[in-house]
Amino acid sequence: MRTSKLTIALATAAIAGSGAGAVAASAPAAVSAAATRHVEGRVTAVDRSARTFTVRDAERGTLKVKVTARTKFERIRFSSLRTGSRVDVRATRVSGAWVATKVERGDSIGANHDAGDDHGGRHGGGSDDPAGHH
Repeated sequence: MRTSKLTIALATAAIAGSGAGAVAASAPAAVSAAATRHVEGRVTAVDRSARTFTVRDAERGTLKVKVTARTKFERIRFSSLRTGSRVDVRATRVSGAWVATKVERGDSIGANHDAGDDHGGRHGGGSDDPAGHH
């Protein structure tokens, strides 16, 4: 009996130890996720000489981002950014500053992407329609 209790105690300690290791191992991922941001909103300022711009996201607040040679632009260029432009920005924290990794024109921010799409509802012939429904 004594050996069984000792074995159970050791197994429990090993399981608890591996759980702690798993938590510690996932900590760096949480830190890197915190150092990445995605904002969508309107440009509120552009400083071409500093290669920065500020974007205001209704949910996440205002973010000033720096543009580098590695920043990818889609459907917009830094030279065409203006106050009021809608953008979708992904940025990472580098040496205390937010650096844009991707900037995309945000035509559809706030627009209804799903206009006319019932997502498979009763009248759209979706997968939730009864058999034989046309």
